[in-house]
Amino acid sequence: MTSNTRTDAAGLRAQVAEFLAAHDPAGTDRMEFLRARFDAGLAWVHYPAGLGGQGLPRSLQSVVDRAFEAAGAPSNHPERNGIGLGMAAPTILAHGTAEQKERWLRPLWTGEEIWCQLFSEPGAGSDLAGLGTRAVLDGDEWTVNGQKVWTSSAHMAKRALLVARTNPDLPKHEGLTYFALDMKQPGVEVRPLRQITGEAEFNEVFMTDAKISDADRIGEVGQGWTVSMATLMNERVSIGRWHDRLGRPGLARAPGVAHAGPARPSAAAVGRRRGRQASRDSASAAAGRGPARPGGLGGQAGVRPAEPGHFRV
Repeated sequence: MTSNTRTDAAGLRAQVAEFLAAHDPAGTDRMEFLRARFDAGLAWVHYPAGLGGQGLPRSLQSVVDRAFEAAGAPSNHPERNGIGLGMAAPTILAHGTAEQKERWLRPLWTGEEIWCQLFSEPGAGSDLAGLGTRAVLDGDEWTVNGQKVWTSSAHMAKRALLVARTNPDLPKHEGLTYFALDMKQPGVEVRPLRQITGEAEFNEVFMTDAKISDADRIGEVGQGWTVSMATLMNERVSIGRWHDRLGRPGLARAPGVAHAGPARPSAAAVGRRRGRQASRDSASAAAGRGPARPGGLGGQAGVRPAEPGHFRV
C-alpha cells in the first residue's frame, strides 16, 4: 500500500467520523441518512464528485463501508437492488446524460428505486440482437410493444433497463436503442413465472403501448447494442465479485454497496437455486427450447442467473 493510499484511507475515515458526528445513525431517519451519505460523496467513492463519490480508487470503498458498519449505520439493502447497483448505475454513469445521472443515481444507491433488466425474450433465445420488442417514436415519446421473460425483481421494480428495436430495416445489431422504462405505468403487465418449487422469483413482462419519454433514452438512437454490452460487462464484474465472496469468505461485501451481507449462502439456498434452475430447464425443454440458462448458478448477488454467458454476440 502506498503512502498516498494510506493518506486517502485515513482521510476517508476522518470524513466518515465527521459525517457520523453530524448524522447520528441511532437518531437519524434511515432514508435521510442514506441520502446525506450519498450527497457527502461516501456512497461509492470511485464515482465522480456530486454523484455519490469522490473520484477515488474503487479499492478504498471497503474503508468507508467498514467505518459505517462499525458505527451501526443503516444499510441500503443492496441484496434487493443488485441489478440497479451492479448494472443500471454503471451503465447510466457511462452512457447517460448529466440530467439522467442527477435524476437516477441517488435513488438507485439509496434503494428508493429498484430496477430490473428487460433483455431476454421468448423468441430470441441467446441471440440478444434478435429481439423483437418494438419502440416507435412519435414526437418526443416512444411507444413500446413486446414481451420479455426471465425478469428478476420486475414485480417490485420502479424502472427497467430495456433494449428495443427502433429500426427493423437495419442489420439487427444496428437497429436497437436502449431505454429506462417506467414499470409502474398502465401499459406494463408483470406476470410471475411459477417454478416447480412453488416460488416465483422470475417474471414475464408484457408491454402494450407502453410509453417512454425520449428524455429516458440512454445513449443515441441505434446505439442500443453498444450500451447493452456495457451493461452485460458490468454484470460480469458484479457476478465475479459475488463468486469471489463465495470462494473467499473474507470478502464480505462488494465495493460500492453498504452492508453487502453474508459472504457465503447456505447449503439450503444453493439447493433451492439448483431446484429453480432445474424447473426452468424442464419448462424450456417442454417447449422445445432446450435448457433455459445453462450453468444457472451465476447471478446478481445470488439472486438471478447470469446472462452475459448466455447471449450470443
